[in-house]
Amino acid sequence: MALTPAQSLIAKDKHRFRVINCGRRFGKTTLAVKEIKGKLAAYKKKIAYIAPTYQQARDIAWEMLKKEFIGADFNESRLEMRIGDATVYLRGWEAIETLRGQTFDFIVIDEIAMMRNFWINWQEVIRPTLTDTQGKVMFISTPKGFNHFYDLYNLEAEDTDYKSFHFTSYDNPFLPV
Repeated sequence: MALTPAQSLIAKDKHRFRVINCGRRFGKTTLAVKEIKGKLAAYKKKIAYIAPTYQQARDIAWEMLKKEFIGADFNESRLEMRIGDATVYLRGWEAIETLRGQTFDFIVIDEIAMMRNFWINWQEVIRPTLTDTQGKVMFISTPKGFNHFYDLYNLEAEDTDYKSFHFTSYDNPFLPV
C-alpha cells in the first residue's frame, strides 16, 4: 500500500530525530514498517523496533513485518528478522537494558507516551547505541497528556536534530468518515 500524503511528508524528512504525534488509526505503525523497509534498502544493518512491552511489539508490528518481508528469516521466539546481513530486532521497553552496549542504524520507538522513565533510558541506554553510526530515530505515539512525549515533541524548538509532526486520525484517507 502506498503512503498517505501525511505519511509521505514524514518519510521525506531528513532530520535525525523525527517525533510523530498522531491520532489512533493514522497509520503510524504502517509508516514505521515502510521506514524499516527503506532503511534496509539503504543498507542499514541493525534496526530496532521498540514498543512499551515485548508482547506489544509482537502484537503491533510483528505480523506487519512478516507480511512486508516475505522470504526473510524470522525467529519467532526472539522476535528478530534477518535479511542477508541485516537484522531487525523487536524489543519491549520493560527490558530496555538488554539494548545497552549494542549499536543501531535506525530505531523506531512506538507509543512513547506510555513509557516509564523515558528520559533516563533515552539518554543512558538508547542514544548511545546510535553514536557510532549516527543512527536515526522515529519516535511515534498518540498523545497522553502533558508528559515526556509532550516535552519530546517540543524539542524541535531548541535542537535542530529534532523535527516534530502532528496529524489526526482524519488525515488517514483510508478511514471511513
